[in-house]
Amino acid sequence: MVNDTLTINTKHLLYALYASGVKHFVVSPGSRTTPIALMLAEYERQNSEIVVYIDVDERSAGFFALGIAKTRQEPVVVLGTSGTAITEYMPAVAEAKVSHIPLIVLSTDRPAELQDNGAPQTLPQHRLFGELTPYFVSFTLQDEHEDNTAYIDYMTQKLVHSAMDTGQPLQINLPLRKPLMPKLHDNHDVSITPLTFEKTHIHILPIVIKQTHVVILAGPNEAADYKDELLQFSRDHQVPVIADILSRARTTDTIFGVDSLIKANYLTDEYRPDLVIRFGGTPVSARVLQWLQRENIPVWHVDGHAGNDHSRHVTRAFQMTPTAFLTQLTLTNDMTFYQRWQQLNDIPRHAVGEASVSCMLNRILPENTAVFVANSMAIRDMDDVFSGRTTQKIYANRGVNGIDGVVSTALGMSTVSSQRSILLTGDLTLFHDMNGLMMAKKYQLNIDIIVINNNGGSIFSFLPQSQADEYFEDMFGTPLDLDMSKVAYLYDMPYIQLKGAAALGECLSHQVNGPRLIEINFDRQENVANHRELLELNQHE
Repeated sequence: MVNDTLTINTKHLLYALYASGVKHFVVSPGSRTTPIALMLAEYERQNSEIVVYIDVDERSAGFFALGIAKTRQEPVVVLGTSGTAITEYMPAVAEAKVSHIPLIVLSTDRPAELQDNGAPQTLPQHRLFGELTPYFVSFTLQDEHEDNTAYIDYMTQKLVHSAMDTGQPLQINLPLRKPLMPKLHDNHDVSITPLTFEKTHIHILPIVIKQTHVVILAGPNEAADYKDELLQFSRDHQVPVIADILSRARTTDTIFGVDSLIKANYLTDEYRPDLVIRFGGTPVSARVLQWLQRENIPVWHVDGHAGNDHSRHVTRAFQMTPTAFLTQLTLTNDMTFYQRWQQLNDIPRHAVGEASVSCMLNRILPENTAVFVANSMAIRDMDDVFSGRTTQKIYANRGVNGIDGVVSTALGMSTVSSQRSILLTGDLTLFHDMNGLMMAKKYQLNIDIIVINNNGGSIFSFLPQSQADEYFEDMFGTPLDLDMSKVAYLYDMPYIQLKGAAALGECLSHQVNGPRLIEINFDRQENVANHRELLELNQHE
């Protein structure tokens, strides 16, 4: 009877998740996951829309699921066993919380009688992630009362909807007693009563802007694409658009590299806007927000989470999508002002050293290539020199800006990309998530992993601690002396070492099946000097 109840209620949980839009599951197997994992494997065979990945490293699994959820903009489940295994999901949950991604953790647990009682592999999992998972529920799958089954159906759909609607992670805790084996090939019909949610449409009065020097700042985009609507509005109303590398709206018609433009003092008084309309999250460029503050330029923020502004310089917040906002907006911008801004893209970028890799990718990538970019130097270089000529599908973990889990997140992205994808990373970031490479091997994922190897943490060479010569190299430079050929050998993937970015075009033109690791070596100290040459900074300081 216990197994019958466990089987039926597990089916209800999985069917309710599917009814809520969950199609991708990442499993980190363990003894306590037995009933869920086995029923899920059976469900995958029965339902062609269900996709299950097995990732034995829980930290990697959390980020792998995050990568799928980030790219598909839909909820993804990660399933793990009791004890410290669940805590390994914490970094991915933290990123999901800040990046507004509906990551769902199914945490299998020991039953109540084993809690706080010396039982092995047991710790308090009730609301384990605290404020990082504002949505939480615990289901007793072995309780046979019919109200319990109805509760599982209802609460699963309700909380998954809430997670999707607000972009927040969800923990579903599942205390389970032995025996854990479900009944496979069970013929009981499972019927889920659908719970539908109707969106209310907010109508606002038309917005008429009288200012004639208006600029749009398109920041990182966590929601639906709006590139086409934004470009059409920009052309119709002569409004220049500064597009962040993560806006998914950067094209050759938008302004790129605003950080380096500000650093080189190109944005003189004639470029000063009367108003900046800011879309999306916090820009990769810290300087652009500092510029808005320093020049005391009024800022309106438009986003589902509008008002989140650490610079505290937003004067009006519109909690709505950019697309909806643009349909309500009327303005007439100054043509000369618009053309002046557009000409900023004509300024030559002298991308040498590490930045030359991003510059070369901008020239050679096939259309619509999905690119995942590591934090620290890689994302900043992309923001400075990548014009969006062929692709806008640029992703990164910019919620809490960590370098842990970057490899796994990129691999998750690659599973739902229609063509071969790219990971651009440094050696230190690769090291932090080398275990994630097992998923590339296991599933033969079509991704080129481009490693900029400067033997350590390059970004610290740009910071004040670089002047502490006596301690800097060990404490912040942190050279690892990794042999990337051996890393590739360990995970059975082709390895290529290039002497510079110029060889990338020919290298990527040779298609392979599965993953490939490409290494390009640079010197950290030379990289600092190279970045000063990007916009001839010596001439404009």
